[in-house]
Amino acid sequence: MELKAPTREDVQRVRQWRNASLETLRTPYLISEDMQDKFYESLQDRKSSHRYWSIYYKHELIGFGGLTNIEWENGLAEISLILGSSFRGKGLGRRAVNLILDTGFGNMGLKTIYGECYECNSAVDFWGAITKEHGGYITTIPRRKMWQGQLYDAVHFSIWCKSVGG
Repeated sequence: MELKAPTREDVQRVRQWRNASLETLRTPYLISEDMQDKFYESLQDRKSSHRYWSIYYKHELIGFGGLTNIEWENGLAEISLILGSSFRGKGLGRRAVNLILDTGFGNMGLKTIYGECYECNSAVDFWGAITKEHGGYITTIPRRKMWQGQLYDAVHFSIWCKSVGG
C-alpha cells in the first residue's frame, strides 16, 4: 500500500465515492465535477493547511485520505479517509490510517491527530478500534449531526505521537 500525490482522475473517482456516502460527511451535499476540479487545484498550493493523498493498493486506487486543518504551531491536524465501498471491511482502511499516521507523526512532525465520526456512519466502530489500538482518547459529543431529520451524536478521537509523551 502506498500514498501518492492525487491526480485529477483520482479525485473525480473519489467524488463519486463521497457523493454515495453523504451521511458520513460534515458537509452532506453532492459535489459536482467542477467543484471537485477546484478542490484538486487547491491541493497544488504548498502553503495549504491540508495534505491529501491517493491511496493505492496493488496499483489500484482504493481510497483517499489526508490531514486537514493542520495547525503547525500546535502540531495538530484532523485525519480524513474515504475508501471505495468494495475495499471496505478487508483491513485496508486500517493500513491506510497507519500510513497517514506514520506520515503525520514521522515526516510532518505532528504531535496529535484527531478526528470525528458521526454515529450514523457505519465506520464509527472502525475509528473506535483504531483509536484504542493507538492508545488514544475518545469522547462523545451529543447532537452533532443532522441526517434525514434525526440528530446523531459524534465520536471525537485523538491519537498522539508516542515520542511526545502521554
